[in-house]
Amino acid sequence: MSQIVPRFDFRIAFSAVEDIGKTRATNEDSHLAEPSLALFAVADGMGGHAAGEIASRLAVEAVRTSIASPRSQAVLEAYVREPNPEMRRAVLGRLRRAFEHANERIREDAKTDPTRTGMGTTLDVVWLARDHAFVAHAGDGRVYLARPSAVLQLTQDHAELEKLKATGVLSAHSRNRSSRLVNAVGISEHVDVDTLFVDLSRGDRLLLCSDGVHGQLEGEGELAELLRTGNAEAAARALVSRVGQRGRDNATALVIEILDRFVKRSGDDRGFRSRDLERAQLAPIFTDLPLSSVMAALAAAVEIELEPGAQVPQVVASDFVGYIVLDGLVRCEGERVVTVGALLFPESLVGVPFAGELPVAAERTRLLRLRADDFAEVCRSDRTLSSELYRRLAVHLARAGQRRSNRKPAKEPEAPP
Repeated sequence: MSQIVPRFDFRIAFSAVEDIGKTRATNEDSHLAEPSLALFAVADGMGGHAAGEIASRLAVEAVRTSIASPRSQAVLEAYVREPNPEMRRAVLGRLRRAFEHANERIREDAKTDPTRTGMGTTLDVVWLARDHAFVAHAGDGRVYLARPSAVLQLTQDHAELEKLKATGVLSAHSRNRSSRLVNAVGISEHVDVDTLFVDLSRGDRLLLCSDGVHGQLEGEGELAELLRTGNAEAAARALVSRVGQRGRDNATALVIEILDRFVKRSGDDRGFRSRDLERAQLAPIFTDLPLSSVMAALAAAVEIELEPGAQVPQVVASDFVGYIVLDGLVRCEGERVVTVGALLFPESLVGVPFAGELPVAAERTRLLRLRADDFAEVCRSDRTLSSELYRRLAVHLARAGQRRSNRKPAKEPEAPP
């Protein structure tokens, strides 16, 4: 059944399905589906006794309270009236504050009962506005976006293994390290919150799920098949039913299906598909390409924003990724600074690991992130475009290699007398 949610331009259908698992006595997952706020969340608690169940419930309640507050609603309304990057950042800021509120709430509650000491929860939130999804994430739950051509894992697990991959210490497909969580809501005084801004179109589906779902599926192919099953309710049931046959953990899947558009607005904040598209065209592999070709190549790109001092990871969600700079400055190896139109990690697009120090955002920076697998999928679907993109990529990599080889080596220290 389709629904209209406030300030969102599409009708939606949504469904959440939970399963306690084969061996758990309690369900430590919680979810929130609040159409009156266009707000959705999934949390997976952790802790002894019933502490995990309490932590996840407190987290989704705190998020709802924070987003329902007059201040958060005023910020979203201001964005809807005048969508621009500054107002977009304000909306994402309210989501971060909601996570901080949840973090404070859980830590305060833990002080009331010794058995709850150290309790925490993963948390994934989607807030819909205009024709976009504002996404916030902490922990190892996940948010996926299913489009006709690809299924994108939008979030990166905050686990030890993924952190090592992102910093280049391990290969993208290494599995020989711990998956211990290094970030979640409630486990420390500070919580790191990843935020994303995603354009939505009719036919897209968003999946929020706990690791009891994604951890039991055999890769992205199986997840894509199940997520595209029937309507939103059928897809959520198919996902949880499949993992219920295998898993021992609690499993929660919340599917949001984007249906027909019923509102058309002027001045849409269309991300890279409007003014940012011109900036993306400055990238060396896109210069002078027809607009339609650039849009096809970037169909699966996701916009992210980094704060000053943040590293730009080459591996996200176990896949190599490349980036195009849309705004801001990025400091690369050797103190080289790049700006709008720069292509970071071009070698990622052909599955080659980067050798060197990771770039760092020199100021607040917006980037388009493109996975190697999605780039390859675009190329497979259009041989003419594929030939041109790979030719340009080869030329760019050759020139970059030449520039590196021409750099003067650092002066070696003189031997002591």
